[in-house]
Parts: sequence; structure tokens; C-alpha cells
Amino acid sequence: MTIREFAQLCNVSPATISRYFSGQGNIREETRKQIEKVAKKTGYHPPDGYRTRRKNNATIAVLLPHLQHTFFADMVEELRRQADYLQKKLVFLIMDEKTPQNTLSLIQAISPIGIILLHESTEDPISDALSRQNIPIVVCGALAVGRRFSSVHIDDMMATYDGMNYLIGIGHKEIGVISDNSHAISSGFQRITGCKKAMEDAGLSLPETRIVHGGLTFEAGYKGAQQLLQQAATISAIFAFSDDAAAGAIAYLQDAGKNVPDDISVLGFDDNSLAEKLRPRLTTVHQPFTLIAQKSIERLLAIQGTHDMASFTLSYEIIERESCRSKN
Repeated sequence: MTIREFAQLCNVSPATISRYFSGQGNIREETRKQIEKVAKKTGYHPPDGYRTRRKNNATIAVLLPHLQHTFFADMVEELRRQADYLQKKLVFLIMDEKTPQNTLSLIQAISPIGIILLHESTEDPISDALSRQNIPIVVCGALAVGRRFSSVHIDDMMATYDGMNYLIGIGHKEIGVISDNSHAISSGFQRITGCKKAMEDAGLSLPETRIVHGGLTFEAGYKGAQQLLQQAATISAIFAFSDDAAAGAIAYLQDAGKNVPDDISVLGFDDNSLAEKLRPRLTTVHQPFTLIAQKSIERLLAIQGTHDMASFTLSYEIIERESCRSKN
């Protein structure tokens, strides 16, 4: 069967079939599903030129919003190591959300075998555009918005549930939270939900005055701790949703004459390369960076030529160091 004959069966143009199998350009969701359906029914395979075009390209594009979080820098390094082991090339692109077409044009010029997203939110025009492309995509370290891409991550809701229970278990009842933007599906909504559920199950409350939506950078953590002490001066612990924000919170508390952990305990999230360097060393929720990177690349290579949106959840644990103190 020729590509023209196959296109007629799909009721589309040969150019659309070409874009589908080569992964170049936009294809509507209903058109993509129709092509997949007819290909499965007829057993059609494209000419070798289409099938090998991506296979011969060993480049993977990694999209990230910035490098302000140690989480991103650490994950980039782990992805690089895993790609080297698998003899794949990585190209790192900072997403230009103001002019997303610039990023999309770069991706088309690179023609990667797939894309790893290190960030996705409900207000991400680049992800919206990528969802219309016929190219394998894996969200690394987060849950894909609307589950429109495959993803590799920990269970953020349960991780913060267990983190909050850890603080409750060592005697803390008034706990402040430093969170990302609530539009960030993992670090925002999922984690806040886990915290509230843990407090509710313990018969405690988490009022909005004890939640700061400032971001996850060091600077945001510093300002977030300041705001928490202004709004809820009686808190005995802070749960920051990144180790960078936890570091900023510790810095502010020390500048304000507070001792960590004697006066206020601080729990982080990620267990990135910063956690061991802080003083006091940071108690935090550990994410398995190496395994997340490994599984993300393996997943990307496994879904070549398919439209698989499966989500893979990895384990986490709480690493106890010196930044949290029992009140019991």
C-alpha cells in the first residue's frame, strides 16, 4: 500500500500522513486518532525514510522554565548522565512562554526523537502547542496536566501528607506552608491537598493565613517565612515545598533571631544537592532523582511511534537530619 492509498483510507492528505510518521508539524487530535485506528486495522507501515528519520536522530530535547531551582539543575545533571549511558544526545531549552513560537521553532529545527518536560502548568502555552504535535513527550518529576502526556513522578499528594504527618508526629500542631503557584499541578494543588488532608485527619486545621503561595526559590522562601511570621506568629514549624525555599526560610528565621530547629522546625522537599550543605542540615522529603531521570528517558524511548499517556509513580521517603525538632 502506498502512502497516498493509506491517506485516502484515512480521509486525509499524504502530507498529513507524512507529518504524522515523521513527527513534523501540528496534527489535530481527532486526525491523529483516525490515522492510528486505520494503521492498526490495516497493518500499514510507512516507507523506511519515515520510520528511520527519528530513529537515526539520537537527540532528546529537554524543556525547562529556568535554572533558578536546584531541583532543575540536579535533574538536568541526572538526565545528562542517563543519556550518556544510553548514547543519546540532550539539548536543553529554556521555555520562552512569552513567545512560545520561538521554542517550537527550535524544536522543529532540532527534530528530536522526543521531548522531556521538566515543568508543566495549567497556564503553559508551549505544552498546549506540543500536545498537538505528533512527538513522544514525557513529563519528568511531575504529574502531566490533564494526563495528556506520559509522566514519571512521585505521588506528590501522599508525599506532603506524610511530610505533614511527620511534623505532627513530633508534636507540631501549628504549621506554616510555603508553596508554589497553585496552578502548578504537582507542587501546587496536589501538595496543598496532601497537607490539608493530613491536618484534617489529625483533627487540626490549616487556615489560609498559614499558607504562602510565593514560589519555590530561595528568595521566595525567605519572603514566605517573613510573611508567615507576620500572619501566624505562633507557628512552630514550616513545611517548604522545595529545599531552595526551605533554605530561604532558614535564612530569614536566623536573620530574625530565631533558632532552627529549637524555635521553629523547617521541613524541605526534594532532597536535592543543597540539603546536606545547609546548617542545620535539612530534613526533607526525598525524591529519587537518578531513578526519575532514568525512567523518564527509558519511557520516552519506549513510546516511539505510539501515543501513550501512562503515568509511572516512584517511591519517596523522609530523610531526617537536623532542621526539625520534636516538641513532644
